[in-house]
Amino acid sequence: QGYQRVWAGLRGLKLSFYRSPQEQEPLEVLDLGELVTAQAEGGALVLRLRGQEVTMKVESRETQEMWRGFILTVTKMRMPPDLALLPGQNVQLLEALREERQRRGTAVSPASPVVPGCFFEVTRAEAERLLEQSAGRGNLLLRPGGHGQGLSVTTRQELDGTALLRHYKVKREAQGYVIDVETPHRCSSLADVVQFFVRRSKGSLQPLDPDYSTQL
Repeated sequence: QGYQRVWAGLRGLKLSFYRSPQEQEPLEVLDLGELVTAQAEGGALVLRLRGQEVTMKVESRETQEMWRGFILTVTKMRMPPDLALLPGQNVQLLEALREERQRRGTAVSPASPVVPGCFFEVTRAEAERLLEQSAGRGNLLLRPGGHGQGLSVTTRQELDGTALLRHYKVKREAQGYVIDVETPHRCSSLADVVQFFVRRSKGSLQPLDPDYSTQL
C-alpha cells in the first residue's frame, strides 16, 4: 500500500524509473550524486539523499541486495565491504565499477580486481556445455564456485576423441588468489589465475572468447 509499481534503470549516477520496460521517457530520475546512505530497512531499500528519501521494494532480498550493491558501488566508486552476495554477483559489481571508472575517465586502482573476459555467470553443468559448444573459441573459463564459495576454473580438452573436463577451485586471499591444485599455487590477480593454466598446459588451454554466446 502506498507503493507504485515501476521499472528502474541505473546508468552512472542517474537512477531512472519507468512505467514499463518499453517506456523511453522516465517518470522520475534520481541524482545519486546526492546520495547519503542506501540501507535495507523493514524489507525495503531506503535511499536517503540530500533533502529527499526514497523507499524501494523489490521482488526478493537477493535482488534488493544487488540494487544496494550497484547503487553504492557507482556512487562511492568502490564495493561496499558488507554486501551479502555470491561470488558471481560480486564479479558483476566489479565489472560495473570498471565501466563506471571508464565512463568517468578515472584510472583503475591497482588494488581493484580486474575481471577477465573469460568469466561467465554459469553453473558447473552450464560451463561444461558452454565449452562443448565453443570449439575453436577457447577451452577454459572462470565461473562462480559451487555453493557460493569462491570461484572455479573449468577446462575441456580432447584426448583420443574423449573429452576431459576438469574443475579447479580458486580461493580468494588477502594478497590474491590460491588455485587448488596438487601444489597450491598463489596468484596476484584473476588474470594470473588464467595464465597459470595457459602456461601449465603449454598453450593447449586458452580462455574462452568473451564475445562467444550461446543459448544454454
